[in-house]
Amino acid sequence: MKKTLTTTLLIALCFITIGCTKTDVENDLEKERGNQELLTQEEFDALRADGDIEFEEDYIRELDDATEERRVNDALELIDDIEGSKADKLAGKGAVGSCEAIAESSTCVEYHGSFWTKESARLNCSDTGKFSTESCPTDHAGGCNTGVGTMADMVSWMYLRGDGGITAESLKYAKMVCDATMASQWIVSK
Repeated sequence: MKKTLTTTLLIALCFITIGCTKTDVENDLEKERGNQELLTQEEFDALRADGDIEFEEDYIRELDDATEERRVNDALELIDDIEGSKADKLAGKGAVGSCEAIAESSTCVEYHGSFWTKESARLNCSDTGKFSTESCPTDHAGGCNTGVGTMADMVSWMYLRGDGGITAESLKYAKMVCDATMASQWIVSK
């Protein structure tokens, strides 16, 4: 338990303070495990039959470590997916479709999550703009990515053109509102 807590705190501290890479975390976990493999079920049964209590405790600790390692690896994969997804969105890739209403409201919505099919995106757009199977234009000033990493993932891009009255000043407030909303983040090209 102490080892698991230490590893978790080390990883969190690493991400928060120095922005460590996936490779750094994997190397730390590999050193901690000492490159040892888990026993097969047959080996476990043979040792258990001998009544070795110390072995059972060690094996359970090893399983706990492997479970923690898997949890960390899953979290790292999710981080990679979200970061890759953000880059794709900024490049105008990966959308199922879009709802363009730049002329009317200076916005365009892109549908990214697995929930969105062409039909559901078209239906969601039916009263608000023009549906397209293409991404939104990439000359946006920024956008609010809601449902980040979920099946309902979508981006509401904002433009400094059109009749929506979006200005550099109003973008500041849009960013504050977006970032204050749980499971949303403001994204903008650099």
